[in-house]
Amino acid sequence: MIKKLAVFFGSLVLFALLNGCAGKNPESPRFVDLGNGICQDTKTGSMWQMERTKAMKNIEDARKYAASLNLGGHDDWRLPTVFELYDLINLKDLHVASSCNMPLDGNFWSDEHGGEGTVGAWEIGDQCEPSRQYSKATKGYVRAIRP
Repeated sequence: MIKKLAVFFGSLVLFALLNGCAGKNPESPRFVDLGNGICQDTKTGSMWQMERTKAMKNIEDARKYAASLNLGGHDDWRLPTVFELYDLINLKDLHVASSCNMPLDGNFWSDEHGGEGTVGAWEIGDQCEPSRQYSKATKGYVRAIRP
């Protein structure tokens, strides 16, 4: 009995490693390309701008860009928070099913709801574990989010 359980759990671990922790289900992707430059998270309802901008050197330009963006008939775009960026990148690491082609490498601007803006990237920790650390930078891209 113990041997059968060990084989079962070993198979389960192998399946998770090969398919990502979240597993891929092509029939119901978490992120859906709406066909208008927008990628929607079907779980939260958030919409992400699929294309990133050219690198910007300051938070004011990044905020102006997001506030003036009119994409897919929506004009209420904003900069994401650091934690929204983390969630987006973390879900990609988990191989969540997606029909969106959104490069996530590089530094991105974030805003804490009108507070101080930051620019940086979530990078894999250097201890060979799936943890991330936030590394600040001096310029970055904008990938706007709504609502």
